[in-house]
Amino acid sequence: MQNISIFMKNQAQSIIVALGHGGTHWTQTAIYLLLPYITIDLGLTYTQAGLILTVFYIANFLSSVLSGPLVDLTGRHVIFQVISLFMGWLALLLISISTSISFLFLSVILIGICISLWHPAALTFLSLKYPKSRGFALSIHSIGASLGDATVPLVGGFLLYFMTWNGTAAILSIPLFALMFLIYFYLDDSKSDPSKVNAKSSPKNYFNNLKILLRNRQLIPLFLVAGVRTLTQNGVLFTMPLYLVTNIGVSPVIIGSALFSMQFGGLLSGPTAGILSDRIGRKPVALSGLLLSFLLIPLLTISENSLFLIFLCGLIGFAIYSGRPVVQSWALDIASEKTSGSVISLLFMAQVGFAAVFSLIGGIVADIYGLKIIFYILSAICLTATIIIFFIPNKTRKS
Repeated sequence: MQNISIFMKNQAQSIIVALGHGGTHWTQTAIYLLLPYITIDLGLTYTQAGLILTVFYIANFLSSVLSGPLVDLTGRHVIFQVISLFMGWLALLLISISTSISFLFLSVILIGICISLWHPAALTFLSLKYPKSRGFALSIHSIGASLGDATVPLVGGFLLYFMTWNGTAAILSIPLFALMFLIYFYLDDSKSDPSKVNAKSSPKNYFNNLKILLRNRQLIPLFLVAGVRTLTQNGVLFTMPLYLVTNIGVSPVIIGSALFSMQFGGLLSGPTAGILSDRIGRKPVALSGLLLSFLLIPLLTISENSLFLIFLCGLIGFAIYSGRPVVQSWALDIASEKTSGSVISLLFMAQVGFAAVFSLIGGIVADIYGLKIIFYILSAICLTATIIIFFIPNKTRKS
């Protein structure tokens, strides 16, 4: 009990940040859960469904251009986390009253801003607060994401069994409102090391540091791998629910259970991957996750037994999500503290850029050839990233 008490005291701020992170992913995963029913109700094609996600990724990409510099130049990590959660709450409320695809575009734009604002602020906050256990702190942050991702399918799947997707979106907005106040009242930048967290870079010094960061060649292949990992993750989240609804005709409860299993797998793998990457290096852990994803994803095309499907989704989630804290820690290892927010923004810009292109192209390909082929494409992309990662040095240095 004493060890638990010490852990809770030492990691209190990381746990609160993780809960907020769960809120942003609660909002994002709600889209993946609701999208099949929105597609059917509004009579959308796969291309149009993919376009909704593409708009989300583009909004995320464009807002990431400003979010990192804003965090680095102002040092205001907490307030940006609060604004992020507000955007997610507002987005779900707008979805609840949406009656057309154009209104949905506005909602996912807000979700894109929500995600882009969160990560530079939260990850920089944690990186500066826990510099000697960065991988572990970011793995706790990753657990928050997995909890948010995992609980939405269970809660939302249950709600969809009794009500429309509009009503479900309205109820799902409530936790975001509560999390805004939790972050605002219980987190404070001054509780971390004031000499680091609240220090502001002058614009001149900041942009000089940014130039050095952008010239660091170690980041290029790392951004590529990060983009492929996220593309694979979001590709499965987009394709799998649509495939289960339109091709197999499973119930919302099974879809919710499959998505929950996938996120629960990620919840288990996050801390393990974070701790291992602190001890043995980022490269072998990231490599293992990509290779396992390559092997498992094609099995979704032959899985019609509900129990096996749920179990398989858990394994895929374990593999895909294990790379999330590892890649983020790897990028922060390379970046200097003065540009931590910006390197996270660049990382997420690479990720959403890949995902945006794939969502649109994937929807078009699915309309022509069917949804099954998407799983094989995702697997091949994972194999490509596995090869690329061999050429990234395991040891990194600060820029």
